Amino acid sequence: MQNVNLTAVETRQPLGRFNDGSHRPLMAMVEITNRCNMACPLCFTRASNTAVEVSLEEVKTRLDNLLAVAGSIPVQISGGEPTLHQDLPEIIHYARQLGFTNIELITNGIRLSREKDYLSRLVDQGLTSVYLQFDGLEKNTYEALRGQDMTEVRERSITAIRREQLCCTLAIAVAPGVNDHELGNIVRFGIANIDTVRAINFQSAARFTGRYEIAGASSGYSLSSLIELIEVQSHIEPGGFASDILGHPKCNGMSLVYIIDGALKPLFKYLTRDRLINYLGKDKRTKILDLFSGRDRYYRKYLADPKAWKLLLEAAAIFGDCPSMKSILSARHILLFAKSFMEKKTLHPARVEQCNYAIAETDGVYSFCAYNNLYRFESKK
Repeated sequence: MQNVNLTAVETRQPLGRFNDGSHRPLMAMVEITNRCNMACPLCFTRASNTAVEVSLEEVKTRLDNLLAVAGSIPVQISGGEPTLHQDLPEIIHYARQLGFTNIELITNGIRLSREKDYLSRLVDQGLTSVYLQFDGLEKNTYEALRGQDMTEVRERSITAIRREQLCCTLAIAVAPGVNDHELGNIVRFGIANIDTVRAINFQSAARFTGRYEIAGASSGYSLSSLIELIEVQSHIEPGGFASDILGHPKCNGMSLVYIIDGALKPLFKYLTRDRLINYLGKDKRTKILDLFSGRDRYYRKYLADPKAWKLLLEAAAIFGDCPSMKSILSARHILLFAKSFMEKKTLHPARVEQCNYAIAETDGVYSFCAYNNLYRFESKK
């Protein structure tokens, strides 16, 4: 890839900073602490037990900034480990008051697994889902990526999430030679827990300015390579991921996979691109965001839309020989995401400018890759 003079770009305005223009992120993270009850070898924030807490007022400013730039998009409350922040319930409540309707907690699950009523208190304040660090099913994977076996914590966390009837996304940092052989088993685990697991997000592990202390791990996966791994290991027909509807085509892939008679059928495989683009329409951002609200709410909103039924009829083959409204509406499905982050040597303005994933800071809202490569531990120019 051709080298780009990032400094020259930064002299005009910080590369990757969102404004109130036409392009807005689809989802954003708000970090509330650098404290953590783990010291993972892989950690883009370089989180530790050092008490670097973001004040409640500053967190509110970050949420205000996000609302002004992006509107009420899905917001993820992150850290460090956000459950260590004493004001987390109030932070969630404030986000809800601002109008954020999809509020997700990014967590390693330790506190959720140990305190029976803790998650319930967060739900009472407006929490709607959990983004659970979930790197695999093998002890060796957790020891390599997290420094300790987290298997029991993950299982108990999912039990707690299920008890609150919340949706859960499993977040997998895919590191070459560490857990890249487990992707199919993770998909099968998600399907076995589909009452709670709404989505699985496979993210290629990236060398940002934080910690990357994984022995022998090479550079992360490109998006196409990561998608191929998911499809092959999960026995999903190739071609079912859409990568040209979520920002830059080298960054994000999404597949809506139906489980039909034990087989995994990717909806987008059975649709022409023109049909999909026509359905999404001019404001495709809204329909994509609505997918995060869950199947029942999505169906209630769009079931009367003739375009939606034309879309399902085109893909009717995945629902059996004689599909009916009942079989279509009752079919289970899971969202699979693939994400390839840019490292500093591959950071490119064309991709940054189409970024759909942001970090809300006190002085603005930034592209995730730009922030973690250029600004996290340095001042912005």
